[in-house]
Amino acid sequence: MVFDPNFIARLLPALLQGAVVTVELAVLTMLICLVWGLLVALAQMTHGPLSWLAGAYIQIVRNTPLLIQMYIVYFGLPMIGWSLDGFESGLLALCLQNGGYMAEVYRGGLQSVSPRQFEAGRALGMRRWTLYRVVILPQVIARVIPPLANQGISITKDTAQVAAIAVMDIMKVAQVWVESSANTYDVFLAVALIYLVLTTVISLGARLAERQLAFAS
Repeated sequence: MVFDPNFIARLLPALLQGAVVTVELAVLTMLICLVWGLLVALAQMTHGPLSWLAGAYIQIVRNTPLLIQMYIVYFGLPMIGWSLDGFESGLLALCLQNGGYMAEVYRGGLQSVSPRQFEAGRALGMRRWTLYRVVILPQVIARVIPPLANQGISITKDTAQVAAIAVMDIMKVAQVWVESSANTYDVFLAVALIYLVLTTVISLGARLAERQLAFAS
């Protein structure tokens, strides 16, 4: 099939509008999961019911498909009186699943810190939160930037699934154009290039952050 630049020129404004929705979803999911994943990881490393609940949550969200979770949120929550629109449902489902993945990333980073540093902080009389904030978390953040960047790329690509609940992201816009023009090749080639640009920006940002942290240390 011959690449049609005129068709792409007509298609691009609509795809860019969809890209705005995709970026909003991806950025919000990343920001929320950075905090939520850390809280879940810290809960999992405690002892007792909180640790069990965090572990069960991680297993459930990681071992079931995102699309199924999205359908449960979108169609299931209204049955108990909590109605969310497509964007909100997609955001909640993305945060629930990726929060579990990020919790495991953080847990790996926390476990990579030598136990002697915990013991030294306690010996100096540091409170638990102060020890984490001043000594442990700065090291963890530096170590988990690469896997967090990989998760950010996965989140950006996973946003395509919100098209299944009628959110007008890049993928949904592409589906509409394919149905109206039957030009599948050009539409999805343009979509792939936009996703490539977005994920490349995340990769470059992660590398820049690594260099800044290495320089600061």
